[in-house]
Amino acid sequence: MLITGGSGFLGSVMARKAADADYDVWATYLRISPPEAERIRRERLDIRSESEIADLLNRVNPQVVIHTAYSQNDREVTFAATARLVSCCRMLKETPYFIFISTDLVFEGKKGRYTENDPPVPVMDYGRDKLDAERLVAEQMPGALIARSSLFYDLERVPSHLRFAVDAIREGRECVLFKDEYRSPVLVGELAGALLRLAEIRHGGLLHLAGADRVNRWWFGLRLLRALGFPTRTVRAGSVKE
Repeated sequence: MLITGGSGFLGSVMARKAADADYDVWATYLRISPPEAERIRRERLDIRSESEIADLLNRVNPQVVIHTAYSQNDREVTFAATARLVSCCRMLKETPYFIFISTDLVFEGKKGRYTENDPPVPVMDYGRDKLDAERLVAEQMPGALIARSSLFYDLERVPSHLRFAVDAIREGRECVLFKDEYRSPVLVGELAGALLRLAEIRHGGLLHLAGADRVNRWWFGLRLLRALGFPTRTVRAGSVKE
């Protein structure tokens, strides 16, 4: 199994769970190397380089590729690199089973409780980049799984979506969490476990994989910060309309 973004919040958990399930895992990274672990090989990869991708795939010849690497503000990483990875996978003698991790931000957010049958209408660049990548994967990799998820979290690390709040707390600054933005947060270990089970049966198509609850960012963020041991007296509720 090849996992891009192997040092990321989801990718690192995915790599450990896959190794525990007896996969030989190659976990890629760019700057921060994943920790050493049995059955996990760390591979530095610039996902923007087609030659580096092709070289790695030809050496590894993976049966499964799970593409978790992304950037919230760089289309070259989120879309163009996905296109290069897909193209290189198709060049292999046997095309691997492919899982692409997407996001609930492909939706505009007006309706809520979106299903796989709802038409995506992204309102931010990151959502548009992910949607373009989804469509490319669906077209170029028949049988691939496109997994849309929401906010990842656990009770051991600060997730990327709360780093701004933690920085503000540590500096004694006020920060705002939105009370009118609703998401379905998912424990990262549960998501990784679900993806592994889907990989075992080679499930294809589009799936929404997130938590069962619909909560606002204020409610969720406040409780997660406290669970992680941070004071919240400088955190206030706000609105996306402010």
